[in-house]
Amino acid sequence: MKSEWRKQLFSYQPSKSGVNPLVLPMSKAKAAKILGVCYRTLERWAEVAPIIPEYRLILVRMKTLTQEKKLRAPPITPYQVWIIGKIGELFSDITQGVDQYLCQFTRVQRQWKRDEYVLKQ
Repeated sequence: MKSEWRKQLFSYQPSKSGVNPLVLPMSKAKAAKILGVCYRTLERWAEVAPIIPEYRLILVRMKTLTQEKKLRAPPITPYQVWIIGKIGELFSDITQGVDQYLCQFTRVQRQWKRDEYVLKQ
């Protein structure tokens, strides 16, 4: 995950029409590019995000927009990208613990396999 994703997400300048670009939706591909992760990682983090009520509300609005405009996939707002980025930061903090757990798990599996194939007297 890119460390400067917040800066890139919120560095938009208002257009001449006065529209605030922070409220305009974007594609999930662009969101993945801003965060510096692959699309599947973005989707995994987005599966956790609906526990936040504001995220869920915007998600419903974007799905409605998708049906009205007959789009293939619902767009994502910068606020949603920010939430997903924060979830990504939280997940990046726990990866070392997961690696240690997997290492212990494989040791236990090897012990089980060894016990299975060793003659018992």
